[in-house]
This record gives sequence, structure tokens and C-alpha cells, in this order.
Amino acid sequence: MFDFLIGKDKRLKKARLALIDSLDKGTIDYLLDQMGSIEIYSDLLNKKREKETSNTDDISWYAYRRAEKLHLPIEKQQLLEKLNSETDDRVKKHIFFCLAHFCKNTNDKAVFNFLMERIENEKDNACKLSILIGISSMPKSADLNIEPLKKLVKTRDRNLRVNSIIALQQTIDPEVEDLLLPMFINTKDSHMKTVITWTLETTGTKKSIPFLEQAYKRTRDYSLRSYIQKTIEKIKNKS
Repeated sequence: MFDFLIGKDKRLKKARLALIDSLDKGTIDYLLDQMGSIEIYSDLLNKKREKETSNTDDISWYAYRRAEKLHLPIEKQQLLEKLNSETDDRVKKHIFFCLAHFCKNTNDKAVFNFLMERIENEKDNACKLSILIGISSMPKSADLNIEPLKKLVKTRDRNLRVNSIIALQQTIDPEVEDLLLPMFINTKDSHMKTVITWTLETTGTKKSIPFLEQAYKRTRDYSLRSYIQKTIEKIKNKS
């Protein structure tokens, strides 16, 4: 009842912290609902949004940040149970995002291999992307099944192709370098070359260096040159 006495910034902060607290304490069902929300966290933002908008105004943005922290066994159990009964791809997309981040946070090999099976069988590309995004920065040991990732690298869908290449970072499989190098050599797309360079940073060997150096000399894209130089240094330091 005394909110009208508090400054706008403080009221916004109060609303934001209340949302974060509710996401921290809420159930998996509540989290999934908020991940699909199209609402903003406070009506006080309406005036500001007439001139500028921000993702951090959205309830869903905070829900996704909460999902990125999932790590408890009970959360894994609830997500798998929810996935087993869910038929709506819009909700499944959020569940896969949660499971993929749980997998990254806990290095759960069973969940990783489960997600790889699902990425082959799911028809909805948004569900596949959620998995790829979640596991992208996860170190992947040699006993994990990354074959579905290698298959997706060859897909026609650009988003899936880019994100599957990124998801191959920190893998231990000599075939990854052999798969990516021809793509790097043959594409004229600077962004695609950059994405491949990111992954070669952790999967490349001395075999990649001559091709990286050649691309460095030829490209006029200063950003790509910077990434290539960094990748060459990383590979040399590993050797």
C-alpha cells in the first residue's frame, strides 16, 4: 500500500527481485509457464517501452536465466516426467532447454545421450535448437554419443547447422576436425568460417593450421582474422 511513496526505480527493482525469487522457489511447471510468457515483469515499464524495448523487460528472460542454473536431481526427474507426457512442441522446447542446461551443469552422461537420441527423433527444429544451445559449452568426453551432432552439421537448415557446429566444441573425436575443415575451406561465408574457427579452437590439431593461415591471408574480415589468429595460438599451445 506504500508503493506509491517509493521511487520508480526502486519499485522496478522490487518487482524484478520478486520475480527472481518466485522463479527460484517455484515448481518446474511454474518455470516452464514463465519461459513461455509474453508479459513484462512490471507495468511501470510500459512508458519506457514506448521509446525502447529490452529483453530484460520480459518475464521469459528471467525464466530462461533461471533454467540455465538447474542442477538438482529432483529437477531432472520432474523435467523427464513432464517431457514424457507433453505433446505441445512449444512447451517441449522449454523442457529441452532445461534438460540441456541441467546436463551441462552436472555433466550427466545419461541425460546427454538421451538428448542425442531425442535430437535425432524430434521433428520440431526449435526443440533441436534448445538442446544444441544448452550443451554448447559443455566439455564432452570421448564416451559420449556425438554422432547426431556430426549429422546435423550437414543439414540444410542454417540455424541447426551453425548451432551443431558450435555444440561440437570441446569434443574428443578426431572425425570432428576432418568434418569441419572441408567446410571451412569451401565456404565463402565469413560468419560460417568464424563459427567453424570457434570449434576448431578446441577440436583442431596442427593439421588445421595451414588452412587457417591461408584463410587469414585471404580474408578482409578483421573479426574473422582475429578469431583465426586466436585459434592458431590455442592449437599451437595444445601441441
